[in-house]
Amino acid sequence: MNSFTFQGPYGEIECVVNNCKNDDVVLIMAHGFRGSRDGGGRSLALANLAEAVCKVVRFNFNGSQILSKQIEELQAVVNAVRREANPKKIFLLGRSLGGAASMVTASLDKNIAGLILWATPNDLRKTFWNALGEELYNRLDAGETLNLEDERGKLDLTPNFLTDLDKYDLSSIMSSWQDRPLLILHGEQDVTVEVAQGRRNFALAGGAKELHTFANGDHTFSECAEEANKIICSWLEKTI
Repeated sequence: MNSFTFQGPYGEIECVVNNCKNDDVVLIMAHGFRGSRDGGGRSLALANLAEAVCKVVRFNFNGSQILSKQIEELQAVVNAVRREANPKKIFLLGRSLGGAASMVTASLDKNIAGLILWATPNDLRKTFWNALGEELYNRLDAGETLNLEDERGKLDLTPNFLTDLDKYDLSSIMSSWQDRPLLILHGEQDVTVEVAQGRRNFALAGGAKELHTFANGDHTFSECAEEANKIICSWLEKTI
């Protein structure tokens, strides 16, 4: 399978593929809020390492940050990978909000073989209270559109960003995760998605599961990405 582009529900989606001799297994990676498929180089490094174990597919969500739309796009990527490669197993890896999208997608698709959650929320509202800060969160929650601009560019957040989050009960989804492998990675210094949220996701799930926390880990794993990447690849190798 080579890198490919297809028409998704909200525009073209380019899927970048790291190939592997093992054609039977594909890992699809979903980035976080305002992130990218390269993840500041950390996701690219993981893809380059993981290609020793399985094929890896990375993509960018189209501009919307609405979780429901990201779930639709991730589902479209999963279906496109099935058309392109017809793998025996697909694993999902999601970072932060992409982890929530991966969690929901996997819960709706019983043919997803396993799930990797990287700094992934359990409480979406609390997470964005942390991410935006109290003042901006309250303005958004009161119905105001936020026009944000920082080093990552411009972003317009509409109030339905928050109300859409309410459609998804992540605790219920994790409680129903009983039969498929699960790997959770979380930084203990994460101030956006507190490590307690990762521990709660782990506690609720059943089946074959692993939790790895990192004492010096922040939300982006800026100090521990290399260690986390090795854990992911080891987990994939033994789980596959």
